[in-house]
Amino acid sequence: MNLSLILIIGILLIISVLSCKATSKAGLPVLVGFIAIGILLRHWFVFENVEIAVQLCNFALLIIIFTGGFQTDFKQARPVLIPSALLSSAGTALTAGVAGAFGYFILRLEFTEAMLLGAVISATDAASVFSVLSSKNLNLKNNLGPLLQMESGSNDPFAYMLTIIFLSFATGGEQNMVLMLLQQLTVGALVGVGCGILGRRMINRLNLDIDGLYAVLLGGSALLMYGAADFLGGNSFLAVYIGGIILGNGNLVYKRLMSRLFGSLSMLMQIFLFIILGLLCIPSAVLGAVASGLIFAIFLFFIARPLVVTIFMKPFKRTFKEIALVSWGGFRGASSIVFSTYLLSAGLPYAEFVFSMVFFVCLLSVISQGSLIAVLAKKLKLIDAEPKTLKPMNEYSREIHGELLEIEVLFGGEYYGKSIKDLDLPDGIFIVMLKRKGKYILPGADTVFMQGDIVAVAGDNTEKLSMLGKYFT
Repeated sequence: MNLSLILIIGILLIISVLSCKATSKAGLPVLVGFIAIGILLRHWFVFENVEIAVQLCNFALLIIIFTGGFQTDFKQARPVLIPSALLSSAGTALTAGVAGAFGYFILRLEFTEAMLLGAVISATDAASVFSVLSSKNLNLKNNLGPLLQMESGSNDPFAYMLTIIFLSFATGGEQNMVLMLLQQLTVGALVGVGCGILGRRMINRLNLDIDGLYAVLLGGSALLMYGAADFLGGNSFLAVYIGGIILGNGNLVYKRLMSRLFGSLSMLMQIFLFIILGLLCIPSAVLGAVASGLIFAIFLFFIARPLVVTIFMKPFKRTFKEIALVSWGGFRGASSIVFSTYLLSAGLPYAEFVFSMVFFVCLLSVISQGSLIAVLAKKLKLIDAEPKTLKPMNEYSREIHGELLEIEVLFGGEYYGKSIKDLDLPDGIFIVMLKRKGKYILPGADTVFMQGDIVAVAGDNTEKLSMLGKYFT
Protein backbone atom coordinates (compact mmCIF):
# COMPACT_ATOMS: atom_id res chain seq x y z
CA MET A 1 0.00 0.00 0.00
CA ASN A 2 1.55 3.31 -1.02
CA LEU A 3 1.24 6.70 0.61
CA SER A 4 -1.24 8.06 -1.93
CA LEU A 5 -3.76 5.30 -1.24
CA ILE A 6 -3.43 5.82 2.52
CA LEU A 7 -3.97 9.53 1.98
CA ILE A 8 -7.07 8.87 -0.14
CA ILE A 9 -8.56 6.56 2.50
CA GLY A 10 -7.94 9.15 5.22
CA ILE A 11 -9.59 11.89 3.16
CA LEU A 12 -12.56 9.61 2.39
CA LEU A 13 -13.12 8.83 6.07
CA ILE A 14 -13.02 12.50 7.04
CA ILE A 15 -15.36 13.46 4.18
CA SER A 16 -17.73 10.64 5.19
CA VAL A 17 -17.93 11.93 8.75
CA LEU A 18 -18.45 15.51 7.54
CA SER A 19 -21.17 14.30 5.18
CA CYS A 20 -23.11 13.03 8.21
CA LYS A 21 -23.40 16.61 9.43
CA ALA A 22 -24.49 17.85 6.02
CA THR A 23 -27.12 15.17 5.45
CA SER A 24 -28.51 15.61 8.98
CA LYS A 25 -28.96 19.33 8.43
CA ALA A 26 -30.70 18.56 5.14
CA GLY A 27 -33.07 16.21 6.97
CA LEU A 28 -31.68 13.13 5.20
CA PRO A 29 -30.37 9.89 6.74
CA VAL A 30 -26.59 9.92 7.10
CA LEU A 31 -26.22 6.81 4.92
CA VAL A 32 -27.25 8.83 1.85
CA GLY A 33 -23.99 10.75 2.06
CA PHE A 34 -21.93 7.55 2.07
CA ILE A 35 -23.65 6.28 -1.09
CA ALA A 36 -23.16 9.65 -2.79
CA ILE A 37 -19.44 9.56 -2.00
CA GLY A 38 -19.13 6.10 -3.57
CA ILE A 39 -21.00 7.18 -6.71
CA LEU A 40 -18.88 10.33 -7.09
CA LEU A 41 -15.70 8.37 -6.47
CA ARG A 42 -16.50 6.18 -9.46
CA HIS A 43 -15.48 9.07 -11.73
CA TRP A 44 -11.87 8.60 -10.60
CA PHE A 45 -11.78 4.97 -9.51
CA VAL A 46 -13.56 2.12 -11.31
CA PHE A 47 -14.03 -1.00 -9.19
CA GLU A 48 -15.10 -3.86 -11.44
CA ASN A 49 -13.93 -6.97 -9.59
CA VAL A 50 -17.30 -8.22 -8.42
CA GLU A 51 -15.89 -11.27 -6.60
CA ILE A 52 -13.72 -9.11 -4.35
CA ALA A 53 -16.59 -6.65 -3.87
CA VAL A 54 -18.90 -9.45 -2.72
CA GLN A 55 -16.34 -10.71 -0.19
CA LEU A 56 -15.70 -7.20 1.15
CA CYS A 57 -19.43 -6.51 1.42
CA ASN A 58 -20.03 -9.80 3.23
CA PHE A 59 -17.28 -8.95 5.72
CA ALA A 60 -18.76 -5.51 6.41
CA LEU A 61 -22.28 -6.91 6.70
CA LEU A 62 -21.26 -9.64 9.16
CA ILE A 63 -19.69 -7.02 11.45
CA ILE A 64 -22.84 -4.86 11.23
CA ILE A 65 -25.17 -7.80 11.94
CA PHE A 66 -22.97 -9.14 14.75
CA THR A 67 -22.85 -5.70 16.40
CA GLY A 68 -26.63 -5.41 16.07
CA GLY A 69 -27.02 -8.70 17.92
CA PHE A 70 -24.35 -7.83 20.50
CA GLN A 71 -26.00 -4.48 21.32
CA THR A 72 -29.55 -5.89 21.45
CA ASP A 73 -31.00 -5.69 24.95
CA PHE A 74 -32.91 -8.96 25.05
CA LYS A 75 -34.86 -7.94 28.16
CA GLN A 76 -36.06 -4.77 26.50
CA ALA A 77 -36.88 -6.64 23.28
CA ARG A 78 -38.70 -9.52 25.03
CA PRO A 79 -42.19 -7.89 24.90
CA VAL A 80 -41.93 -7.67 21.09
CA LEU A 81 -39.97 -10.87 20.54
CA ILE A 82 -42.79 -12.90 18.98
CA PRO A 83 -44.12 -10.28 16.51
CA SER A 84 -40.61 -9.23 15.48
CA ALA A 85 -39.61 -12.89 15.01
CA LEU A 86 -42.68 -13.51 12.84
CA LEU A 87 -42.00 -10.41 10.77
CA SER A 88 -38.34 -11.30 10.30
CA SER A 89 -38.99 -14.92 9.26
CA ALA A 90 -42.45 -15.63 7.83
CA GLY A 91 -42.91 -11.93 7.06
CA THR A 92 -39.68 -11.83 5.05
CA ALA A 93 -40.69 -14.96 3.12
CA LEU A 94 -44.15 -13.54 2.40
CA THR A 95 -42.65 -10.22 1.28
CA ALA A 96 -40.33 -12.08 -1.08
CA GLY A 97 -43.24 -14.06 -2.52
CA VAL A 98 -45.54 -11.06 -2.96
CA ALA A 99 -42.75 -8.89 -4.44
CA GLY A 100 -41.66 -11.74 -6.72
CA ALA A 101 -45.23 -12.26 -7.94
CA PHE A 102 -45.53 -8.55 -8.72
CA GLY A 103 -42.28 -8.66 -10.69
CA TYR A 104 -43.46 -11.70 -12.64
CA PHE A 105 -47.06 -10.73 -13.42
CA ILE A 106 -46.87 -6.91 -13.57
CA LEU A 107 -43.28 -6.09 -14.55
CA ARG A 108 -43.13 -9.13 -16.86
CA LEU A 109 -39.78 -10.36 -15.57
CA GLU A 110 -38.61 -13.94 -15.98
CA PHE A 111 -39.74 -16.21 -13.16
CA THR A 112 -36.29 -16.72 -11.59
CA GLU A 113 -35.46 -13.05 -12.13
CA ALA A 114 -38.67 -12.00 -10.37
CA MET A 115 -38.14 -14.43 -7.48
CA LEU A 116 -34.55 -13.28 -6.99
CA LEU A 117 -35.70 -9.66 -7.04
CA GLY A 118 -38.26 -10.47 -4.35
CA ALA A 119 -35.70 -12.38 -2.27
CA VAL A 120 -33.00 -9.71 -2.24
CA ILE A 121 -35.45 -6.88 -1.50
CA SER A 122 -37.42 -8.77 1.18
CA ALA A 123 -35.35 -7.73 4.21
CA THR A 124 -35.48 -4.41 5.99
CA ASP A 125 -31.98 -3.10 6.55
CA ALA A 126 -30.49 -3.07 10.05
CA ALA A 127 -27.87 -0.42 9.23
CA SER A 128 -30.51 1.94 7.83
CA VAL A 129 -33.03 1.37 10.64
CA PHE A 130 -30.48 1.75 13.45
CA SER A 131 -28.93 4.81 11.81
CA VAL A 132 -32.23 6.63 11.16
CA LEU A 133 -33.77 5.91 14.59
CA SER A 134 -30.55 6.95 16.32
CA SER A 135 -29.79 10.08 14.27
CA LYS A 136 -33.36 11.39 14.59
CA ASN A 137 -33.58 10.48 18.31
CA LEU A 138 -36.93 8.81 17.73
CA ASN A 139 -38.41 7.69 21.04
CA LEU A 140 -41.35 5.63 19.78
CA LYS A 141 -44.22 4.53 21.97
CA ASN A 142 -45.36 0.97 22.71
CA ASN A 143 -41.96 -0.66 22.06
CA LEU A 144 -42.16 0.12 18.34
CA GLY A 145 -38.49 1.10 18.25
CA PRO A 146 -37.24 -2.23 19.62
CA LEU A 147 -39.66 -4.04 17.31
CA LEU A 148 -38.24 -2.33 14.23
CA GLN A 149 -34.68 -2.91 15.41
CA MET A 150 -35.25 -6.59 16.25
CA GLU A 151 -36.97 -7.21 12.92
CA SER A 152 -34.31 -5.47 10.84
CA GLY A 153 -31.48 -7.07 12.80
CA SER A 154 -32.80 -10.61 12.40
CA ASN A 155 -34.35 -10.69 8.92
CA ASP A 156 -31.14 -10.30 6.91
CA PRO A 157 -30.31 -14.00 7.48
CA PHE A 158 -33.70 -15.04 6.10
CA ALA A 159 -33.37 -12.82 3.02
CA TYR A 160 -29.86 -14.18 2.52
CA MET A 161 -31.18 -17.72 2.75
CA LEU A 162 -33.97 -17.06 0.20
CA THR A 163 -31.45 -15.44 -2.14
CA ILE A 164 -29.10 -18.44 -1.94
CA ILE A 165 -31.96 -20.88 -2.55
CA PHE A 166 -33.34 -19.06 -5.61
CA LEU A 167 -29.82 -18.40 -6.88
CA SER A 168 -29.10 -22.14 -6.72
CA PHE A 169 -32.30 -22.74 -8.67
CA ALA A 170 -31.40 -20.06 -11.24
CA THR A 171 -27.91 -21.48 -11.83
CA GLY A 172 -29.18 -25.02 -12.38
CA GLY A 173 -28.51 -26.43 -8.93
CA GLU A 174 -30.12 -29.78 -8.17
CA GLN A 175 -30.28 -29.45 -4.38
CA ASN A 176 -33.48 -30.21 -2.51
CA MET A 177 -34.81 -26.76 -1.56
CA VAL A 178 -36.54 -27.95 1.62
CA LEU A 179 -33.42 -29.74 2.87
CA MET A 180 -31.31 -26.72 1.96
CA LEU A 181 -33.66 -24.48 3.96
CA LEU A 182 -33.53 -26.76 7.01
CA GLN A 183 -29.74 -27.05 6.78
CA GLN A 184 -29.31 -23.29 6.54
CA LEU A 185 -31.49 -22.65 9.61
CA THR A 186 -30.35 -25.56 11.79
CA VAL A 187 -26.61 -25.34 11.19
CA GLY A 188 -26.60 -21.53 11.38
CA ALA A 189 -28.49 -21.52 14.69
CA LEU A 190 -26.36 -24.28 16.24
CA VAL A 191 -23.09 -22.63 15.22
CA GLY A 192 -24.29 -19.29 16.58
CA VAL A 193 -25.31 -20.77 19.93
CA GLY A 194 -22.19 -22.94 20.24
CA CYS A 195 -19.69 -20.26 19.28
CA GLY A 196 -21.52 -17.66 21.37
CA ILE A 197 -21.28 -19.77 24.52
CA LEU A 198 -17.67 -20.76 23.76
CA GLY A 199 -16.70 -17.15 23.07
CA ARG A 200 -18.28 -15.93 26.32
CA ARG A 201 -16.42 -18.55 28.35
CA MET A 202 -13.10 -17.75 26.71
CA ILE A 203 -13.46 -14.00 27.22
CA ASN A 204 -14.47 -14.38 30.89
CA ARG A 205 -11.93 -17.06 31.84
CA LEU A 206 -8.80 -15.95 29.97
CA ASN A 207 -6.76 -13.60 32.10
CA LEU A 208 -5.23 -11.45 29.37
CA ASP A 209 -2.56 -8.90 30.24
CA ILE A 210 -3.66 -6.42 27.56
CA ASP A 211 -7.23 -5.10 27.79
CA GLY A 212 -7.51 -4.51 24.05
CA LEU A 213 -7.08 -8.23 23.35
CA TYR A 214 -10.57 -8.92 24.70
CA ALA A 215 -12.06 -6.96 21.79
CA VAL A 216 -9.80 -8.87 19.40
CA LEU A 217 -11.09 -12.12 20.90
CA LEU A 218 -14.67 -10.91 20.44
CA GLY A 219 -13.99 -10.07 16.80
CA GLY A 220 -12.36 -13.44 16.28
CA SER A 221 -15.45 -15.11 17.72
CA ALA A 222 -17.64 -13.28 15.19
CA LEU A 223 -15.42 -14.35 12.28
CA LEU A 224 -15.35 -17.92 13.62
CA MET A 225 -19.16 -18.03 13.69
CA TYR A 226 -19.45 -16.80 10.12
CA GLY A 227 -16.70 -19.04 8.75
CA ALA A 228 -17.79 -22.19 10.58
CA ALA A 229 -21.42 -21.81 9.52
CA ASP A 230 -20.38 -21.17 5.91
CA PHE A 231 -18.05 -24.20 5.91
CA LEU A 232 -20.80 -26.46 7.30
CA GLY A 233 -23.41 -25.21 4.84
CA GLY A 234 -25.35 -23.12 7.35
CA ASN A 235 -26.65 -19.58 7.37
CA SER A 236 -23.59 -17.49 8.24
CA PHE A 237 -25.49 -14.28 9.00
CA LEU A 238 -27.94 -16.11 11.26
CA ALA A 239 -24.98 -17.57 13.15
CA VAL A 240 -23.33 -14.19 13.80
CA TYR A 241 -26.62 -12.59 14.84
CA ILE A 242 -27.53 -15.32 17.34
CA GLY A 243 -23.94 -15.49 18.59
CA GLY A 244 -23.91 -11.72 19.03
CA ILE A 245 -27.09 -11.83 21.13
CA ILE A 246 -25.67 -14.59 23.36
CA LEU A 247 -22.41 -12.74 23.90
CA GLY A 248 -24.06 -9.35 24.42
CA ASN A 249 -26.69 -10.53 26.89
CA GLY A 250 -24.47 -12.58 29.16
CA ASN A 251 -22.03 -11.64 31.89
CA LEU A 252 -18.99 -10.45 30.00
CA VAL A 253 -15.90 -8.62 31.21
CA TYR A 254 -15.29 -5.28 29.49
CA LYS A 255 -18.70 -5.53 27.81
CA ARG A 256 -19.34 -1.79 27.83
CA LEU A 257 -15.92 -1.06 26.40
CA MET A 258 -16.33 -3.68 23.66
CA SER A 259 -19.86 -2.47 22.87
CA ARG A 260 -18.56 1.04 22.24
CA LEU A 261 -15.66 -0.24 20.17
CA PHE A 262 -17.86 -2.44 18.00
CA GLY A 263 -20.41 0.36 17.67
CA SER A 264 -17.68 2.51 16.12
CA LEU A 265 -16.45 -0.41 14.02
CA SER A 266 -19.99 -1.03 12.77
CA MET A 267 -20.29 2.60 11.66
CA LEU A 268 -16.94 2.31 9.88
CA MET A 269 -18.21 -0.82 8.12
CA GLN A 270 -21.35 1.05 7.07
CA ILE A 271 -19.21 3.79 5.50
CA PHE A 272 -17.02 1.16 3.86
CA LEU A 273 -20.02 -0.85 2.62
CA PHE A 274 -21.97 2.02 1.11
CA ILE A 275 -18.89 3.44 -0.62
CA ILE A 276 -18.19 0.04 -2.23
CA LEU A 277 -21.81 -0.27 -3.33
CA GLY A 278 -21.64 3.24 -4.75
CA LEU A 279 -18.51 2.26 -6.68
CA LEU A 280 -20.36 -0.71 -8.19
CA CYS A 281 -23.25 1.47 -9.28
CA ILE A 282 -23.40 2.44 -12.96
CA PRO A 283 -25.50 5.65 -13.04
CA SER A 284 -26.71 5.10 -16.61
CA ALA A 285 -27.92 1.59 -15.72
CA VAL A 286 -29.72 2.89 -12.62
CA LEU A 287 -31.43 5.57 -14.72
CA GLY A 288 -32.53 2.86 -17.12
CA ALA A 289 -34.21 1.02 -14.26
CA VAL A 290 -35.96 4.08 -12.79
CA ALA A 291 -39.36 3.49 -14.42
CA SER A 292 -39.65 -0.15 -13.33
CA GLY A 293 -38.01 0.65 -10.00
CA LEU A 294 -40.48 3.43 -9.22
CA ILE A 295 -43.49 1.21 -9.94
CA PHE A 296 -41.97 -1.59 -7.88
CA ALA A 297 -41.11 0.79 -5.00
CA ILE A 298 -44.66 2.18 -4.84
CA PHE A 299 -46.03 -1.36 -4.67
CA LEU A 300 -43.47 -2.37 -2.03
CA PHE A 301 -43.93 0.71 0.18
CA PHE A 302 -47.70 1.08 0.02
CA ILE A 303 -49.08 -2.41 -0.62
CA ALA A 304 -46.67 -5.30 0.03
CA ARG A 305 -45.09 -4.05 3.27
CA PRO A 306 -48.38 -2.81 4.86
CA LEU A 307 -50.08 -6.09 3.89
CA VAL A 308 -47.38 -8.21 5.52
CA VAL A 309 -47.17 -6.05 8.65
CA THR A 310 -50.96 -6.11 9.06
CA ILE A 311 -51.09 -9.91 8.78
CA PHE A 312 -48.45 -10.45 11.47
CA MET A 313 -49.18 -7.54 13.83
CA LYS A 314 -52.97 -7.36 13.93
CA PRO A 315 -53.29 -10.65 15.92
CA PHE A 316 -51.26 -8.92 18.67
CA LYS A 317 -53.96 -6.21 18.91
CA ARG A 318 -51.79 -3.51 17.42
CA THR A 319 -53.61 -0.40 16.24
CA PHE A 320 -53.65 0.65 12.60
CA LYS A 321 -51.56 3.70 13.55
CA GLU A 322 -48.84 1.39 14.90
CA ILE A 323 -49.11 -0.86 11.85
CA ALA A 324 -48.79 2.17 9.57
CA LEU A 325 -45.63 3.36 11.33
CA VAL A 326 -43.98 -0.08 11.33
CA SER A 327 -44.90 -0.44 7.65
CA TRP A 328 -43.24 2.86 6.81
CA GLY A 329 -40.25 2.03 9.02
CA GLY A 330 -39.30 -0.99 6.92
CA PHE A 331 -36.36 0.67 5.17
CA ARG A 332 -34.56 -1.17 2.40
CA GLY A 333 -30.82 -0.58 2.28
CA ALA A 334 -27.34 -2.02 2.18
CA SER A 335 -28.18 -5.69 2.80
CA SER A 336 -30.54 -5.84 -0.21
CA ILE A 337 -27.92 -4.26 -2.46
CA VAL A 338 -25.26 -6.66 -1.14
CA PHE A 339 -27.47 -9.66 -1.85
CA SER A 340 -28.10 -8.37 -5.38
CA THR A 341 -24.32 -8.43 -6.00
CA TYR A 342 -24.53 -12.24 -5.70
CA LEU A 343 -26.38 -12.21 -9.02
CA LEU A 344 -23.54 -10.21 -10.58
CA SER A 345 -21.01 -12.67 -9.19
CA ALA A 346 -23.00 -15.60 -10.63
CA GLY A 347 -22.98 -13.96 -14.07
CA LEU A 348 -26.74 -14.15 -14.60
CA PRO A 349 -27.91 -12.33 -17.77
CA TYR A 350 -30.36 -10.10 -15.90
CA ALA A 351 -28.04 -9.42 -12.95
CA GLU A 352 -27.14 -5.85 -13.93
CA PHE A 353 -30.78 -4.84 -14.30
CA VAL A 354 -31.78 -6.39 -10.94
CA PHE A 355 -28.80 -4.77 -9.21
CA SER A 356 -29.62 -1.34 -10.70
CA MET A 357 -33.30 -1.67 -9.83
CA VAL A 358 -32.58 -2.75 -6.26
CA PHE A 359 -30.04 0.07 -5.90
CA PHE A 360 -32.64 2.63 -6.99
CA VAL A 361 -35.40 1.22 -4.74
CA CYS A 362 -33.09 1.13 -1.72
CA LEU A 363 -31.82 4.64 -2.30
CA LEU A 364 -35.40 5.88 -2.68
CA SER A 365 -36.39 4.00 0.49
CA VAL A 366 -33.61 5.47 2.61
CA ILE A 367 -34.26 9.00 1.33
CA SER A 368 -38.07 9.06 1.39
CA GLN A 369 -38.94 6.71 4.23
CA GLY A 370 -35.95 7.69 6.34
CA SER A 371 -36.67 11.42 5.95
CA LEU A 372 -40.39 11.19 6.70
CA ILE A 373 -40.47 8.63 9.51
CA ALA A 374 -40.21 11.31 12.21
CA VAL A 375 -42.95 13.39 10.58
CA LEU A 376 -45.25 10.36 10.32
CA ALA A 377 -44.58 9.31 13.92
CA LYS A 378 -45.46 12.81 15.10
CA LYS A 379 -48.65 12.90 13.00
CA LEU A 380 -49.71 9.52 14.38
CA LYS A 381 -48.85 10.68 17.92
CA LEU A 382 -46.51 7.76 18.48
CA ILE A 383 -43.53 9.72 19.81
CA ASP A 384 -43.08 9.42 23.55
CA ALA A 385 -41.86 12.58 25.24
CA GLU A 386 -40.64 10.59 28.25
CA PRO A 387 -37.48 8.47 28.18
CA LYS A 388 -38.17 5.09 26.62
CA THR A 389 -36.25 3.22 29.28
CA LEU A 390 -34.28 4.08 32.35
CA LYS A 391 -30.65 4.76 31.73
CA PRO A 392 -28.68 1.49 31.89
CA MET A 393 -26.56 1.12 35.00
CA ASN A 394 -23.38 0.77 32.96
CA GLU A 395 -24.06 4.23 31.52
CA TYR A 396 -24.24 5.73 35.01
CA SER A 397 -20.97 4.01 35.85
CA ARG A 398 -19.16 6.50 33.66
CA GLU A 399 -20.11 9.23 36.10
CA ILE A 400 -19.64 7.27 39.34
CA HIS A 401 -16.97 4.64 38.73
CA GLY A 402 -14.79 3.73 35.80
CA GLU A 403 -16.43 0.33 35.27
CA LEU A 404 -19.40 -1.69 36.46
CA LEU A 405 -19.30 -5.47 36.17
CA GLU A 406 -22.19 -7.92 36.57
CA ILE A 407 -21.12 -11.37 37.78
CA GLU A 408 -23.19 -14.51 38.30
CA VAL A 409 -22.29 -16.63 41.33
CA LEU A 410 -21.89 -20.26 40.28
CA PHE A 411 -21.85 -23.34 42.49
CA GLY A 412 -18.31 -24.19 43.53
CA GLY A 413 -16.84 -20.76 42.83
CA GLU A 414 -14.32 -19.40 45.31
CA TYR A 415 -16.81 -16.81 46.66
CA TYR A 416 -19.81 -19.19 46.68
CA GLY A 417 -21.23 -19.51 50.23
CA LYS A 418 -19.08 -16.69 51.61
CA SER A 419 -20.24 -13.39 53.09
CA ILE A 420 -19.01 -9.99 51.97
CA LYS A 421 -17.08 -9.46 55.22
CA ASP A 422 -15.07 -12.64 54.43
CA LEU A 423 -13.92 -11.31 51.06
CA ASP A 424 -10.57 -9.70 50.51
CA LEU A 425 -11.68 -7.05 48.01
CA PRO A 426 -9.00 -4.91 46.34
CA ASP A 427 -8.89 -1.21 47.16
CA GLY A 428 -11.33 0.82 45.11
CA ILE A 429 -13.64 -2.15 44.42
CA PHE A 430 -17.19 -2.16 45.84
CA ILE A 431 -20.15 -4.56 45.76
CA VAL A 432 -23.05 -2.17 45.15
CA MET A 433 -26.06 -4.40 44.45
CA LEU A 434 -27.22 -8.01 44.37
CA LYS A 435 -30.11 -9.60 42.46
CA ARG A 436 -31.52 -12.83 43.88
CA LYS A 437 -34.52 -14.68 42.40
CA GLY A 438 -35.70 -11.57 40.58
CA LYS A 439 -35.44 -9.28 43.62
CA TYR A 440 -32.84 -6.58 44.23
CA ILE A 441 -30.97 -6.64 47.54
CA LEU A 442 -28.74 -3.99 49.06
CA PRO A 443 -25.89 -6.19 50.34
CA GLY A 444 -24.48 -5.82 53.83
CA ALA A 445 -21.39 -7.19 55.47
CA ASP A 446 -23.21 -10.41 56.49
CA THR A 447 -24.78 -11.06 53.08
CA VAL A 448 -23.85 -14.60 51.91
CA PHE A 449 -23.49 -15.29 48.20
CA MET A 450 -25.75 -18.03 46.86
CA GLN A 451 -25.84 -19.90 43.57
CA GLY A 452 -27.51 -17.82 40.84
CA ASP A 453 -26.95 -14.46 42.54
CA ILE A 454 -26.18 -11.62 40.14
CA VAL A 455 -23.64 -9.33 41.78
CA ALA A 456 -22.95 -5.76 40.59
CA VAL A 457 -19.33 -4.85 41.34
CA ALA A 458 -18.07 -1.32 40.72
CA GLY A 459 -14.59 0.10 40.67
CA ASP A 460 -12.12 2.37 38.97
CA ASN A 461 -9.69 -0.32 37.82
CA THR A 462 -10.79 -2.61 35.00
CA GLU A 463 -7.92 -5.04 35.56
CA LYS A 464 -8.89 -5.59 39.18
CA LEU A 465 -12.53 -6.08 38.19
CA SER A 466 -11.71 -8.67 35.55
CA MET A 467 -9.49 -10.53 38.02
CA LEU A 468 -12.31 -10.48 40.58
CA GLY A 469 -14.83 -11.99 38.13
CA LYS A 470 -13.14 -15.39 37.98
CA TYR A 471 -13.50 -15.94 41.75
CA PHE A 472 -17.30 -15.90 41.56
CA THR A 473 -17.42 -18.42 38.70
